[in-house]
Amino acid sequence: MGEAKRFSTIRTLINRNAMLYPDSIAMKEVEGPRSYTYRVAKDRINRMGNALHGLGAQKGDRVAILSQNSFEYIESALSVPNAGLIYVVCNFRLAPPEIAAVLSDAEPSMLIVQEQFVEIAQQIKADIPSIKQFIYFGSPEKRPEGWYDYEELIANASSVEQSIDVFEDDIAMLMYTSGTTGLPKGVMQTHGNFYHAGRVCSKNNNLTMDDRVFIVCPMYHITAHYTFFGSFYTACPSYIFTKWDVPLFLSETQKHRLTAGMFATPMVMMMLDFPDLKKYDVSSWRTLWFAGAGIIPSVYKQFIDTFGNILGEHHGTTESTGVTTNLSVRDIKQAFGRGDHKILESCGRASYDMEILIVDENNKPVPSGGIGEMIIRGQGMSLGYWRKEEATRKAFKGEWFHTEDVCSIDEWGYIRVIDRLKDMIITGGENVYPAEVEKVLHQHPSVKESCVIGTPHPVWGEAVTAVIVLKNGDDIAPVEFTNFCKGKIAGYKVPKVVHIVPELPRNAAGKILKRELREQYGNAKAL
Repeated sequence: MGEAKRFSTIRTLINRNAMLYPDSIAMKEVEGPRSYTYRVAKDRINRMGNALHGLGAQKGDRVAILSQNSFEYIESALSVPNAGLIYVVCNFRLAPPEIAAVLSDAEPSMLIVQEQFVEIAQQIKADIPSIKQFIYFGSPEKRPEGWYDYEELIANASSVEQSIDVFEDDIAMLMYTSGTTGLPKGVMQTHGNFYHAGRVCSKNNNLTMDDRVFIVCPMYHITAHYTFFGSFYTACPSYIFTKWDVPLFLSETQKHRLTAGMFATPMVMMMLDFPDLKKYDVSSWRTLWFAGAGIIPSVYKQFIDTFGNILGEHHGTTESTGVTTNLSVRDIKQAFGRGDHKILESCGRASYDMEILIVDENNKPVPSGGIGEMIIRGQGMSLGYWRKEEATRKAFKGEWFHTEDVCSIDEWGYIRVIDRLKDMIITGGENVYPAEVEKVLHQHPSVKESCVIGTPHPVWGEAVTAVIVLKNGDDIAPVEFTNFCKGKIAGYKVPKVVHIVPELPRNAAGKILKRELREQYGNAKAL
């Protein structure tokens, strides 16, 4: 590899920040006393890397973590790749057999475990023979016998930078997809991918060294890493929340005068619905962004009326290391100024260093306004899926990643995500995109949320089925929603089955788990 390949790595960021801003705060825990400068962060990162090699790790070995958001999580996201190792991200919300499946696929040689997940680690360790060492952090008296203590490893190791080279194309992390369609796949993300993610996050959101960035999305999701590396690239401090809790978040925002950060979509909705919202001073907020499901124009307006025009939208994938499109606050201001809600229904335009095409089934670009699949390429693109060559070949064709998002693009480059290819409903030979139906349902004053799926039907193949969450206190018969849709969309698109539910199942990224809804309502009869 050429010398230039060393320049855009996680190690580059660690060394640059420690050299230029040694006494600036790198990270601070919100619910505890700890904060580290960039000088201290580099020292600890190097020590942990040397400790891992001292335990026998070799370049390319995997080191996994099972933890909530924590200092140790953030440090590991830096120290493991900086040492030439591959960091494996585990979703602690998965059931133990699912966690075991992820670790069996990744085959880590070490597992870093937070105190509250010791029982799970002990439960599954017999199924993961690749794990030779366990590293523990938490209350010292609760450390299992034979497990290494995280802080002791750091204290006893050298702070000298590892002699092992790391390059842009080296795998830094295995981040497993959210698994809305089945078992997660390990996405191979490189040092260069995360360097790119940090730069793009910083540019998209105009971050400066004066910002104080909150990390409240779970670290097992790409959104949190995208935001953290944006902060780290900018050399402004990251404030680490262990969990999402509306009053805690608002209180700490007020206390620390936090200025920037990222939400999952449900977090935005929960804040706007929080009855004591006005008790908190969040006037320090300067630039915010969210990802997950889109929000409707009326919610944008509610947010602007409450906080100002400071919330943008990012759309992306784990495979693109965070973001492919950006709907900026400038776009949103222009949309309201012109009364053009079509822009608000889009996910924005291509982000920095990313190229997007909307193509038909023959892989040919569709004209403006046409519908097709979004394919993307650029500096954020990962190497593919860990040990899944067939899945990689199917999704990564040449330089292009096929997202399976059904989209349209207008003459100004704004992209509207219509649906997922796999979610398209075929009823009586006609194609129905659920988002078309959901858009009409959301016009009903009693609908808070909706999700439209296809369920088996003996005659039509699939029946259009709506699962609806009502606004508080409303009591509406399901048939009313069927009648409401008639005349607004084609008859074959009108829901034939309607279920009223208290909430929709979601993963930690805020995405609705349609697979669970199909399993639950697959046998319901059409009207």
